[in-house]
Amino acid sequence: MNKKLKHIHIGSIIEKKLEESSMSISEFAPHINRNRTTIYYLFRQKSIDLDLLIKISEILKYDFIHEIYFPEYLKKAPKKIQFLIEMEESEMEKFNWLQEFIRFLKSKKISFVRRNE
Repeated sequence: MNKKLKHIHIGSIIEKKLEESSMSISEFAPHINRNRTTIYYLFRQKSIDLDLLIKISEILKYDFIHEIYFPEYLKKAPKKIQFLIEMEESEMEKFNWLQEFIRFLKSKKISFVRRNE
């Protein structure tokens, strides 16, 4: 076993990330089908089930897997990815897919900037 992994305490990492979020323990618990008491117990756990960790990652919008196994990736990972699609106004009217694509991005909480240059 990797020596670094022996010192990981996933419960305390989850607790820290929950504190950083705007979600209370009472709000968080039902999202993972647990009660408040179980959440406090979870905070004391050195390890947890991977399926539960993935669910918690989704709820808190934080990649715990990379925190544990690939911490160097998080240091190098871009905080925001931007891209630019350039089209003439007449082209935009032709392509309804662009509006659908934008709706999709918004639904995934992906931000974008429309530039008029």
